[in-house]
Amino acid sequence: MRQLLVFTAASFITPIAWGATIGSEIQKNPELLFYGIVIFTLIIALSVLGYLLFTKHTEFSTRVHEINQHNEQLVSLCAAIEQSRTSVMIVNKEGNIVYVNPQFSVLTGYTKEEVMGRNPRILQSGHTPRDTYKRLWRTISHGETWVGEFINKKKNGEIFWEQAYISPVFDEDHAVSQYVAVKIDITDRRRRELHERSMRHVLELISRDAPLHSILEAIVRGAESEYPDIRCSIALLDSQGKHLQIGAAPSLPKSFCKAISSVEIGLGIGSCGTAAFTGERVIVEDIFTHPYWVNFRELAKQAEVGSCWSEPIFGTDKRILGTFAIYHHDAHAPREQDLILIESLSHLATISIERFHAQQALKSSEAHHRKMAHHDALTGLPNRIHFSIELKKAIKIARREGHKIGLLFIDLDSFKPVNDEYGHALGDELLKHVARRMKNAVRQSDMVCRIGGDEFIVLVPGVQDEMVALGIAEKIRSHLCTVFLIAEHRINISCSIGVSLYPDHGKEEKTLLRHADEAMYRAKDQGRNRVEMF
Repeated sequence: MRQLLVFTAASFITPIAWGATIGSEIQKNPELLFYGIVIFTLIIALSVLGYLLFTKHTEFSTRVHEINQHNEQLVSLCAAIEQSRTSVMIVNKEGNIVYVNPQFSVLTGYTKEEVMGRNPRILQSGHTPRDTYKRLWRTISHGETWVGEFINKKKNGEIFWEQAYISPVFDEDHAVSQYVAVKIDITDRRRRELHERSMRHVLELISRDAPLHSILEAIVRGAESEYPDIRCSIALLDSQGKHLQIGAAPSLPKSFCKAISSVEIGLGIGSCGTAAFTGERVIVEDIFTHPYWVNFRELAKQAEVGSCWSEPIFGTDKRILGTFAIYHHDAHAPREQDLILIESLSHLATISIERFHAQQALKSSEAHHRKMAHHDALTGLPNRIHFSIELKKAIKIARREGHKIGLLFIDLDSFKPVNDEYGHALGDELLKHVARRMKNAVRQSDMVCRIGGDEFIVLVPGVQDEMVALGIAEKIRSHLCTVFLIAEHRINISCSIGVSLYPDHGKEEKTLLRHADEAMYRAKDQGRNRVEMF
């Protein structure tokens, strides 16, 4: 506005000064007035035009400066995206890729030319939950930014994790024109997290003394969660060291596992059979061309496995306990990280298996000691302690149900001469034969016990009268009178048996035992080889 006033003032001052000079001439010549007005008008028009041109020039210069600044920002932004260590992808509203930066190619293995115009689903591995994609489209369709994770697949088939930020881009009419995805490779972090979680779970199971198959399955599932493109198995060598039995293979078909378990290990018997036989790692990159799998190719085809790497599982004593195997769907060569994985998991399996074996040995030892505490070491028959426990139980039952109990006290006749003539070794063997004959002479419900030396007790529960007890005693006497053939020696012995009944001859253990013992000595006094009732 200031410039316009200046020009306007100048336009008025100039003709006024000029008019004062030639005013006298106008009177002489009236045409000069007309020309003066025309000149005045032209000066005004030129002044306004000059102002407008000056203003437009200023606006243009400002606009050019703004455009230059904007272009500089775009160049900087493009350089940042192109050089970024973060993967960037732009997809048009039809869902086709229109731009990827170089880091995208570094991460996925796909070149820019290979993905332009294609749908981003070429990266899908099949391991990302369907709900993830549903939440993604629901979010961006509402004009909001979605943040989440994908488990994607590279061009070479390798699985990787991405954290993605996907936002819609709007045009001047506020309509979605395209989508921008900024993605970060979080594979190492996610695998560390999954590995730590798996290890905690396995160690928790071990600390709780969980069944071995549960621990081994946790190891396998942990490995498969870290590497979703693999399937694993742990096989255990049987006690004879000839066959592998599947300990855990939750992702492999049951028919495959059953077939593997029935094959004897040996050189060239698949990956695991060979590894268990040789004690060395076996890498079969292509099952359908490797000679170790020639007899199992149809089985592998049905199980949809194309490669198998097997690591022998060694105990601390270097004895082979089994194998840990990794399978891939297609032919596959192991990388360094794969070999580290299979080795570390084999060590974890070793800990679990050896702990299980140690627990089994301890339980077996405890059971053995419990048995030894209640059984005779020579004959395996229940001893006096066990007899006392069972007699107390039998008395309670007999008292409740109104039954009788028979107690047979047995002492061998002429056993000492056998020891003196043939030695204690043959005498011990004779006692074993005696124990077997006694067990064959009694009912299944009766219990034969050895209480020491050549003395035995038979507990006969649930008898109705004394004839049942006497009948069993007579059967035992008859069995022991038959000649024994031991180490080519013919041994003849007999026995004296005393019988007491509950409650007729006593209602307590000591009383019943004393009365049966007295009856047995009466049998001996009356000539031996006989049965006497108290």
